[in-house]
Amino acid sequence: MDYRHKLLYVGESLNASIPKIKEAVTNHDDEVIKALATRQEECGAHMLDVNAAVSGQDEVEDLVWMVELVQSVSKLPLVLDSSSPAALQAALKVYNGPKPIISSVTGEWGSGHEDLLSIAVENNCGLVAMCMDKAGISPDPEKRFKVAESLYEKITTAGLKPENLYIDPLVMTISADTVAGAGFLNLMKMLDEHLPEARKFCGASNVSYGMPLRKLINHTFIPMIVALGMDAFLVNVRDQRMMAIFKACATLIGQDEWSMQYISAFREGKLDIAK
Repeated sequence: MDYRHKLLYVGESLNASIPKIKEAVTNHDDEVIKALATRQEECGAHMLDVNAAVSGQDEVEDLVWMVELVQSVSKLPLVLDSSSPAALQAALKVYNGPKPIISSVTGEWGSGHEDLLSIAVENNCGLVAMCMDKAGISPDPEKRFKVAESLYEKITTAGLKPENLYIDPLVMTISADTVAGAGFLNLMKMLDEHLPEARKFCGASNVSYGMPLRKLINHTFIPMIVALGMDAFLVNVRDQRMMAIFKACATLIGQDEWSMQYISAFREGKLDIAK
């Protein structure tokens, strides 16, 4: 494990699947979106996920509104979280930040996925590819790896740089499958061994859904998958203890030269929550 990719923290909270954000998108409530974008940046996010998909709404218009609004208060790059090629193309026309990531394609390959891939290649964007196909999400890590392998071949052959590909192994909840965590860890080992050039991206908190003391499970899970090469984390960056854990992880795997970021965070009181 050489940890060639820097850990990347993506703020998950500007997503219209969250009732508060759904309401804000529906009503075009500027202040709610701006406040949450600003807060996530203050908490240490490297990127912000933006999702404006609300049933019955015009996603093209809403995603453009959301991107422009977030960019008015933050210079962070964005994860443009949409399955609509039209919405993504419109959003990219107004996007003026560092390289974004588009989310996402799956092994259920079709014309829509080809369109998303073309957009990512043409704009030199990152692209998330999820390890699921027409049969759904397999509990078997070997089957999910085969999906990842197929997507990697298809996507890189089409011209996307391997370092722009973010494979999402798909974290499943242990409350529904008691070996889901172990299977995910085995899948991470396969990805690191066989597809080392691709980056790995996940929504880590899914593992604890339906469990008591979810934060305890999430905080335990994070170092385990960091050690196995997870690169990008879609998380609640407002969770101060988790962000302190990330700081410790970064210095332990050699991504924080002389532990300067860890020490600076300590001096600023940002690690007190970890006591």
